[in-house]
Amino acid sequence: MTRYNMKNGLNILSLRTITLVCMVLITQYITAQNPILKDSDTGFVYAADPAAEVFNDKVYVYCSRDVENAVSYSTMQDYVILESADLDKWINHGVVLKPRAYSWADGQMNAPDAAYKNGWYYLYFPYNKTDIGVAKSKSPIGPWEEAVTDKITTIFDPTVFVDDDGQAYIYGNDHKVNIGAPGAHIMGAKLKDNMVELDGPWIRLSEETVSEAVHIFKRNDIYYFSARVGPVTKYWMADSALPKHYATLKGELAPNAPDAPNHTSVIEFKNEWYFLYHRGDVNNGSFHKRSACFEKMSFREDGTIVPIEYSLEQ
Repeated sequence: MTRYNMKNGLNILSLRTITLVCMVLITQYITAQNPILKDSDTGFVYAADPAAEVFNDKVYVYCSRDVENAVSYSTMQDYVILESADLDKWINHGVVLKPRAYSWADGQMNAPDAAYKNGWYYLYFPYNKTDIGVAKSKSPIGPWEEAVTDKITTIFDPTVFVDDDGQAYIYGNDHKVNIGAPGAHIMGAKLKDNMVELDGPWIRLSEETVSEAVHIFKRNDIYYFSARVGPVTKYWMADSALPKHYATLKGELAPNAPDAPNHTSVIEFKNEWYFLYHRGDVNNGSFHKRSACFEKMSFREDGTIVPIEYSLEQ
């Protein structure tokens, strides 16, 4: 007969309680690091439009930069990288790419994105709002060199995705350019293996119109597309990277970002999913001086997403 030792039982119970409390605290800590950069930090910059990628077990967030005295987006002209191995401590690499140093790139430079293929990291950036340029590097943080000497295509808010089979795609929306049917929709196209040329035409992927800030990620063989629609971010699901009969609208992914038109990205990191966005109500910011933030994501059994709730560090 097994004898129950109350003292040992209490010790085990206490240990389990302590473990549970620690897990809860860790989870709360991971989800409450906002904003990522604080205006009290050395080298602080307003890092907006966060495009997060996981390379070599680290998170890299490629951001556009809002200048200190910004009153519009016309002053956006260079790009910042943030790096973390644990989503707790962050390295601010500051401005790493100034595309205006290239003779062919000028004008307003909005949200960027990055991708890796065949030993090279590629940084995709818009100039003149919708002309897409590309820089490349052997490192995820640079130094960056010209991958092209002219635009590779025209789209708004470019985002690039490399599928499990190595095929790369570029996405965006066409509310400032004339591609396909009238109106603004989620658009996608294949990239050639060299990552700097389209491999076919742009294809309309959403039946519904969108405003901007298109993004894509893949989970459990489901492709998720998101975009800002008016003040909120909505999402679609599909079974391919270029769905032939439109992705299926599922609903709201995130509410309006505080004091900013939202721009988002999603990553899987250490078996957890995270949603990155920006907001203008922190760091003495504004609608045109935004700061990158992130939240933990969760999914239902059917693959749909539990809507995001924004948080700030307490």
